[in-house]
Amino acid sequence: MKFYGKETEYLLGLSLDELKLLHKTLWKDLKARKAIGLDEEASDLLYELQMILMKEAQRLGVDPAVHSEWAEFAGLEQNCSLEDR
Repeated sequence: MKFYGKETEYLLGLSLDELKLLHKTLWKDLKARKAIGLDEEASDLLYELQMILMKEAQRLGVDPAVHSEWAEFAGLEQNCSLEDR
């Protein structure tokens, strides 16, 4: 990871694996909040990370529209729904 920053703005240079880990962590946090009744939308950061990873998945031949392919690529559980089952 590379880090550049000054005062209030920072840039991170992350590897694909680091991006996946950050996305997975934010996703798990969102699921945990939902499970205890905190109903909030995903953060802009989570959304942006997901869009970046989906583009990278497509570039690597993974179809993000196929849930099992996306979940495997992103390192998520097969059932990554926010709804409790």
